[in-house]
Amino acid sequence: METSGPSNPEDLVILLRSGRAPREIRLFAARGLLPLDPHDSLRALLAVLRDSDTETASTARETLRATPPDRLAAFVTSGTPRGDELDLLARESDDPFVLEEIVRCRVVDDRTLLFLARTVSGRPQEAMIANQARLLARPALIEALLENPALTGEGGRLLSELQEEFFEKEARRRAAEARRAEEDAEAARAPEPESAEALGEEDDLELGDEEGEAPETEDASREEEGESLFIGAIYRRIGLMTVGEKINLAYVGSKEERRVLVGDTNKLIGIAVLKSRAISINEVESFAAMRNLDEELYRRIAQSREWMRKPAVVLTLVRNPRVPIDISLPLLKRLATRELRGVIRDRNLASVLRTSARKLLTQRRR
Repeated sequence: METSGPSNPEDLVILLRSGRAPREIRLFAARGLLPLDPHDSLRALLAVLRDSDTETASTARETLRATPPDRLAAFVTSGTPRGDELDLLARESDDPFVLEEIVRCRVVDDRTLLFLARTVSGRPQEAMIANQARLLARPALIEALLENPALTGEGGRLLSELQEEFFEKEARRRAAEARRAEEDAEAARAPEPESAEALGEEDDLELGDEEGEAPETEDASREEEGESLFIGAIYRRIGLMTVGEKINLAYVGSKEERRVLVGDTNKLIGIAVLKSRAISINEVESFAAMRNLDEELYRRIAQSREWMRKPAVVLTLVRNPRVPIDISLPLLKRLATRELRGVIRDRNLASVLRTSARKLLTQRRR
Protein backbone atom coordinates (compact mmCIF):
# COMPACT_ATOMS: atom_id res chain seq x y z
CA MET A 1 0.00 0.00 0.00
CA GLU A 2 1.51 3.33 -1.09
CA THR A 3 1.27 6.46 1.02
CA SER A 4 0.75 9.70 -0.80
CA GLY A 5 2.14 12.93 0.57
CA PRO A 6 4.02 16.08 -0.34
CA SER A 7 6.99 15.57 -2.63
CA ASN A 8 8.79 18.73 -1.45
CA PRO A 9 10.94 17.97 1.65
CA GLU A 10 10.10 21.36 3.19
CA ASP A 11 6.38 20.78 2.72
CA LEU A 12 6.72 17.34 4.29
CA VAL A 13 8.45 18.77 7.37
CA ILE A 14 5.78 21.48 7.64
CA LEU A 15 3.06 18.81 7.44
CA LEU A 16 4.73 16.81 10.21
CA ARG A 17 5.03 19.90 12.40
CA SER A 18 1.35 20.63 11.95
CA GLY A 19 0.37 17.23 13.35
CA ARG A 20 -1.85 16.51 10.34
CA ALA A 21 0.45 13.99 8.67
CA PRO A 22 -0.87 10.40 8.43
CA ARG A 23 0.34 8.09 11.20
CA GLU A 24 2.34 5.97 8.76
CA ILE A 25 4.36 9.00 7.61
CA ARG A 26 4.90 10.07 11.23
CA LEU A 27 6.24 6.61 12.08
CA PHE A 28 8.56 6.70 9.06
CA ALA A 29 9.84 10.07 10.29
CA ALA A 30 10.31 8.66 13.80
CA ARG A 31 12.41 5.82 12.39
CA GLY A 32 14.42 8.16 10.16
CA LEU A 33 13.24 6.32 7.03
CA LEU A 34 11.80 9.20 5.02
CA PRO A 35 13.65 9.91 1.73
CA LEU A 36 15.19 13.20 2.97
CA ASP A 37 18.69 14.60 3.27
CA PRO A 38 20.36 14.27 6.72
CA HIS A 39 19.33 17.71 7.96
CA ASP A 40 15.72 17.45 6.79
CA SER A 41 15.53 13.92 8.18
CA LEU A 42 16.53 15.28 11.61
CA ARG A 43 13.99 18.08 11.25
CA ALA A 44 11.29 15.49 10.54
CA LEU A 45 12.45 13.39 13.50
CA LEU A 46 12.31 16.36 15.88
CA ALA A 47 8.86 17.26 14.55
CA VAL A 48 7.44 13.96 15.86
CA LEU A 49 9.48 13.75 19.06
CA ARG A 50 6.51 15.05 21.07
CA ASP A 51 3.88 13.28 18.96
CA SER A 52 0.53 12.56 20.60
CA ASP A 53 0.86 8.93 19.52
CA THR A 54 2.89 7.12 22.19
CA GLU A 55 4.51 4.66 19.79
CA THR A 56 5.60 7.40 17.39
CA ALA A 57 7.08 9.57 20.16
CA SER A 58 8.85 6.61 21.77
CA THR A 59 10.30 5.46 18.45
CA ALA A 60 11.48 9.00 17.65
CA ARG A 61 13.25 9.25 21.01
CA GLU A 62 15.02 5.92 20.45
CA THR A 63 16.10 7.01 16.95
CA LEU A 64 17.42 10.31 18.27
CA ARG A 65 19.44 8.57 21.00
CA ALA A 66 20.96 6.28 18.38
CA THR A 67 21.94 9.20 16.13
CA PRO A 68 25.73 9.85 16.18
CA PRO A 69 26.63 13.04 18.10
CA ASP A 70 28.70 14.40 15.21
CA ARG A 71 25.61 14.31 12.99
CA LEU A 72 23.60 16.22 15.60
CA ALA A 73 26.41 18.75 16.01
CA ALA A 74 26.60 19.21 12.23
CA PHE A 75 22.86 19.92 12.18
CA VAL A 76 23.28 22.59 14.88
CA THR A 77 26.20 24.31 13.15
CA SER A 78 25.16 24.10 9.49
CA GLY A 79 21.59 22.84 9.32
CA THR A 80 19.99 26.23 10.09
CA PRO A 81 17.97 24.84 13.02
CA ARG A 82 15.02 26.66 14.59
CA GLY A 83 14.93 27.71 18.21
CA ASP A 84 12.38 25.05 19.13
CA GLU A 85 14.49 22.34 17.46
CA LEU A 86 17.53 23.40 19.47
CA ASP A 87 15.43 23.32 22.62
CA LEU A 88 14.35 19.74 21.92
CA LEU A 89 17.94 18.67 21.28
CA ALA A 90 19.14 20.40 24.44
CA ARG A 91 16.60 18.53 26.55
CA GLU A 92 17.12 15.14 24.91
CA SER A 93 20.89 15.02 24.33
CA ASP A 94 23.52 14.64 27.03
CA ASP A 95 26.51 14.71 24.69
CA PRO A 96 28.81 17.61 25.75
CA PHE A 97 29.96 18.26 22.17
CA VAL A 98 26.36 18.67 20.96
CA LEU A 99 25.40 20.81 23.95
CA GLU A 100 28.42 23.07 23.44
CA GLU A 101 27.40 23.71 19.83
CA ILE A 102 23.85 24.49 20.98
CA VAL A 103 25.17 27.00 23.53
CA ARG A 104 27.28 28.68 20.84
CA CYS A 105 24.47 28.79 18.26
CA ARG A 106 23.24 32.31 17.52
CA VAL A 107 19.56 31.36 17.26
CA VAL A 108 19.30 29.47 20.55
CA ASP A 109 16.49 30.80 22.75
CA ASP A 110 17.03 32.23 26.22
CA ARG A 111 14.66 29.60 27.65
CA THR A 112 16.93 26.86 26.29
CA LEU A 113 20.02 28.51 27.77
CA LEU A 114 18.25 28.92 31.11
CA PHE A 115 17.52 25.18 31.13
CA LEU A 116 21.12 24.32 30.26
CA ALA A 117 22.60 26.86 32.67
CA ARG A 118 21.19 24.92 35.63
CA THR A 119 22.46 21.52 34.47
CA VAL A 120 25.46 21.56 32.10
CA SER A 121 29.08 21.05 33.09
CA GLY A 122 32.43 20.99 31.32
CA ARG A 123 32.89 22.70 27.95
CA PRO A 124 29.19 23.62 27.43
CA GLN A 125 29.28 25.45 30.77
CA GLU A 126 32.56 27.18 29.88
CA ALA A 127 31.13 28.27 26.52
CA MET A 128 28.11 29.77 28.25
CA ILE A 129 30.24 31.68 30.76
CA ALA A 130 32.49 32.93 27.94
CA ASN A 131 29.53 34.55 26.14
CA GLN A 132 29.54 37.57 28.45
CA ALA A 133 27.55 39.73 26.05
CA ARG A 134 24.60 37.33 26.31
CA LEU A 135 24.94 37.04 30.09
CA LEU A 136 24.84 40.82 30.44
CA ALA A 137 21.78 41.04 28.19
CA ARG A 138 20.02 38.28 30.20
CA PRO A 139 21.12 38.48 33.88
CA ALA A 140 18.86 35.53 34.75
CA LEU A 141 21.41 33.29 33.01
CA ILE A 142 24.05 34.32 35.56
CA GLU A 143 21.71 33.45 38.42
CA ALA A 144 20.85 30.09 36.80
CA LEU A 145 24.54 29.24 36.36
CA LEU A 146 25.25 30.13 39.99
CA GLU A 147 22.47 27.69 41.00
CA ASN A 148 24.13 24.87 39.02
CA PRO A 149 25.64 22.32 41.47
CA ALA A 150 28.21 21.41 38.79
CA LEU A 151 29.54 24.99 38.52
CA THR A 152 33.32 25.03 38.83
CA GLY A 153 35.10 27.26 41.31
CA GLU A 154 36.68 29.24 38.48
CA GLY A 155 33.31 29.61 36.76
CA GLY A 156 31.72 30.85 39.97
CA ARG A 157 34.50 33.40 40.42
CA LEU A 158 34.11 34.75 36.87
CA LEU A 159 30.34 35.02 37.25
CA SER A 160 30.61 36.74 40.62
CA GLU A 161 33.06 39.25 39.17
CA LEU A 162 30.71 39.89 36.25
CA GLN A 163 27.76 40.36 38.59
CA GLU A 164 29.75 42.68 40.83
CA GLU A 165 31.15 44.75 37.97
CA PHE A 166 28.01 45.34 35.96
CA PHE A 167 25.01 44.93 38.24
CA GLU A 168 25.87 45.40 41.90
CA LYS A 169 27.99 48.50 41.24
CA GLU A 170 25.20 49.92 39.12
CA ALA A 171 22.69 49.27 41.90
CA ARG A 172 24.97 50.99 44.42
CA ARG A 173 25.42 53.92 42.07
CA ARG A 174 21.68 54.39 41.74
CA ALA A 175 21.24 54.10 45.51
CA ALA A 176 23.96 56.73 46.02
CA GLU A 177 22.27 59.03 43.51
CA ALA A 178 18.94 58.58 45.29
CA ARG A 179 20.57 59.44 48.64
CA ARG A 180 22.22 62.51 47.15
CA ALA A 181 18.89 63.62 45.69
CA GLU A 182 17.24 63.24 49.10
CA GLU A 183 20.03 65.20 50.79
CA ASP A 184 19.76 67.97 48.20
CA ALA A 185 16.01 68.13 48.73
CA GLU A 186 16.46 68.36 52.51
CA ALA A 187 19.10 71.05 52.11
CA ALA A 188 16.76 73.05 49.90
CA ARG A 189 14.00 72.86 52.54
CA ALA A 190 16.31 73.81 55.45
CA PRO A 191 16.31 77.53 56.48
CA GLU A 192 19.46 79.42 55.52
CA PRO A 193 21.52 81.13 58.30
CA GLU A 194 20.89 84.86 58.76
CA SER A 195 24.49 85.75 57.96
CA ALA A 196 27.82 84.20 57.25
CA GLU A 197 28.89 85.25 60.76
CA ALA A 198 26.55 82.59 62.15
CA LEU A 199 29.35 80.14 61.54
CA GLY A 200 32.16 80.36 64.06
CA GLU A 201 35.81 80.25 63.20
CA GLU A 202 36.09 76.71 64.57
CA ASP A 203 33.20 75.55 62.43
CA ASP A 204 34.86 77.13 59.39
CA LEU A 205 37.99 75.09 60.04
CA GLU A 206 36.03 71.85 60.46
CA LEU A 207 34.02 72.55 57.34
CA GLY A 208 37.22 73.24 55.43
CA ASP A 209 38.71 69.93 56.51
CA GLU A 210 35.63 68.04 55.40
CA GLU A 211 35.52 69.84 52.09
CA GLY A 212 39.17 69.00 51.55
CA GLU A 213 38.54 65.25 51.88
CA ALA A 214 35.04 64.59 50.60
CA PRO A 215 35.54 65.60 46.95
CA GLU A 216 38.52 63.23 46.61
CA THR A 217 36.53 60.23 47.88
CA GLU A 218 33.47 61.17 45.87
CA ASP A 219 35.51 61.68 42.69
CA ALA A 220 37.15 58.25 43.08
CA SER A 221 33.75 56.62 43.57
CA ARG A 222 32.30 58.37 40.55
CA GLU A 223 35.32 57.45 38.46
CA GLU A 224 34.91 53.77 39.38
CA GLU A 225 31.19 53.85 38.62
CA GLY A 226 31.82 55.63 35.34
CA GLU A 227 34.34 52.98 34.27
CA SER A 228 31.86 50.20 35.10
CA LEU A 229 29.14 51.87 33.03
CA PHE A 230 31.62 52.43 30.18
CA ILE A 231 32.61 48.75 30.00
CA GLY A 232 28.96 47.68 30.27
CA ALA A 233 28.08 49.94 27.33
CA ILE A 234 30.88 48.34 25.28
CA TYR A 235 29.52 44.83 25.97
CA ARG A 236 26.01 45.85 24.95
CA ARG A 237 27.17 47.61 21.78
CA ILE A 238 29.42 44.75 20.66
CA GLY A 239 26.66 42.25 21.39
CA LEU A 240 24.59 43.82 18.61
CA MET A 241 27.37 43.73 15.98
CA THR A 242 27.78 41.32 13.09
CA VAL A 243 30.90 39.17 12.78
CA GLY A 244 32.30 41.50 10.10
CA GLU A 245 31.76 44.57 12.25
CA LYS A 246 33.45 42.87 15.22
CA ILE A 247 36.49 41.95 13.11
CA ASN A 248 36.83 45.52 11.86
CA LEU A 249 36.58 46.82 15.42
CA ALA A 250 39.21 44.31 16.55
CA TYR A 251 41.73 45.97 14.25
CA VAL A 252 40.97 49.60 15.12
CA GLY A 253 39.21 49.52 18.50
CA SER A 254 40.33 50.57 21.95
CA LYS A 255 42.03 48.45 24.61
CA GLU A 256 38.69 47.90 26.38
CA GLU A 257 37.00 46.84 23.14
CA ARG A 258 39.82 44.40 22.34
CA ARG A 259 39.46 42.79 25.78
CA VAL A 260 35.76 42.16 25.12
CA LEU A 261 36.27 40.98 21.54
CA VAL A 262 39.11 38.54 22.25
CA GLY A 263 36.71 36.30 24.20
CA ASP A 264 34.11 36.13 21.40
CA THR A 265 32.86 32.63 20.57
CA ASN A 266 34.01 33.14 16.97
CA LYS A 267 37.78 32.58 17.02
CA LEU A 268 38.27 34.68 13.87
CA ILE A 269 37.41 37.75 15.93
CA GLY A 270 39.97 36.83 18.59
CA ILE A 271 42.61 36.25 15.91
CA ALA A 272 41.86 39.71 14.51
CA VAL A 273 42.43 41.17 18.00
CA LEU A 274 45.88 39.55 18.15
CA LYS A 275 46.70 41.06 14.73
CA SER A 276 45.83 44.59 15.84
CA ARG A 277 48.79 46.97 15.50
CA ALA A 278 47.74 48.78 18.66
CA ILE A 279 47.92 45.72 20.91
CA SER A 280 50.42 46.01 23.78
CA ILE A 281 52.49 43.33 25.49
CA ASN A 282 50.55 43.91 28.71
CA GLU A 283 47.31 43.13 26.85
CA VAL A 284 48.85 39.93 25.50
CA GLU A 285 49.80 38.90 29.03
CA SER A 286 46.23 39.50 30.22
CA PHE A 287 44.87 37.49 27.26
CA ALA A 288 47.23 34.62 28.10
CA ALA A 289 45.70 34.52 31.58
CA MET A 290 42.08 34.42 30.36
CA ARG A 291 40.37 31.04 30.59
CA ASN A 292 37.61 31.50 28.06
CA LEU A 293 39.60 31.83 24.83
CA ASP A 294 39.67 29.50 21.85
CA GLU A 295 42.74 27.20 21.94
CA GLU A 296 43.92 28.68 18.65
CA LEU A 297 44.50 32.06 20.35
CA TYR A 298 46.83 30.53 22.94
CA ARG A 299 48.75 28.91 20.07
CA ARG A 300 49.05 32.23 18.26
CA ILE A 301 50.45 33.88 21.38
CA ALA A 302 52.94 31.04 21.93
CA GLN A 303 54.09 31.22 18.29
CA SER A 304 55.02 34.89 18.52
CA ARG A 305 58.75 35.34 19.18
CA GLU A 306 58.23 38.94 20.19
CA TRP A 307 55.59 38.16 22.83
CA MET A 308 57.39 35.09 24.15
CA ARG A 309 60.48 37.17 24.93
CA LYS A 310 58.60 38.44 27.97
CA PRO A 311 58.97 35.92 30.82
CA ALA A 312 55.64 36.99 32.32
CA VAL A 313 53.79 35.85 29.18
CA VAL A 314 55.56 32.47 29.27
CA LEU A 315 54.71 31.97 32.93
CA THR A 316 51.10 33.05 32.42
CA LEU A 317 50.60 30.51 29.62
CA VAL A 318 52.04 27.72 31.76
CA ARG A 319 49.90 28.64 34.78
CA ASN A 320 46.67 28.82 32.76
CA PRO A 321 44.82 25.45 33.04
CA ARG A 322 42.98 26.11 29.76
CA VAL A 323 46.17 26.24 27.69
CA PRO A 324 46.71 22.88 25.91
CA ILE A 325 49.49 20.67 27.31
CA ASP A 326 51.38 20.61 24.01
CA ILE A 327 51.82 24.38 24.38
CA SER A 328 52.57 24.69 28.09
CA LEU A 329 54.79 21.59 28.54
CA PRO A 330 57.73 22.77 26.36
CA LEU A 331 57.62 26.15 28.10
CA LEU A 332 58.54 24.63 31.49
CA LYS A 333 62.26 24.74 30.56
CA ARG A 334 62.06 28.53 30.35
CA LEU A 335 60.79 28.98 33.91
CA ALA A 336 62.94 29.93 36.86
CA THR A 337 63.32 27.52 39.78
CA ARG A 338 60.94 29.51 41.97
CA GLU A 339 58.32 29.50 39.20
CA LEU A 340 58.66 25.73 38.77
CA ARG A 341 57.88 25.28 42.46
CA GLY A 342 54.72 27.33 41.94
CA VAL A 343 53.67 25.05 39.08
CA ILE A 344 54.22 21.95 41.22
CA ARG A 345 51.98 23.36 43.98
CA ASP A 346 49.20 24.50 41.63
CA ARG A 347 46.49 21.81 41.84
CA ASN A 348 44.49 23.47 39.05
CA LEU A 349 47.11 22.36 36.53
CA ALA A 350 47.23 18.98 34.78
CA SER A 351 49.11 16.28 36.68
CA VAL A 352 51.44 15.65 33.72
CA LEU A 353 52.51 19.31 33.81
CA ARG A 354 53.17 19.26 37.55
CA THR A 355 55.06 15.95 37.32
CA SER A 356 57.24 17.29 34.50
CA ALA A 357 57.97 20.43 36.50
CA ARG A 358 59.04 18.27 39.47
CA LYS A 359 61.38 16.19 37.28
CA LEU A 360 62.89 19.32 35.76
CA LEU A 361 63.44 20.81 39.21
CA THR A 362 65.16 17.60 40.37
CA GLN A 363 67.48 17.67 37.35
CA ARG A 364 68.48 21.26 38.09
CA ARG A 365 69.42 20.38 41.66
CA ARG A 366 71.92 17.74 40.55
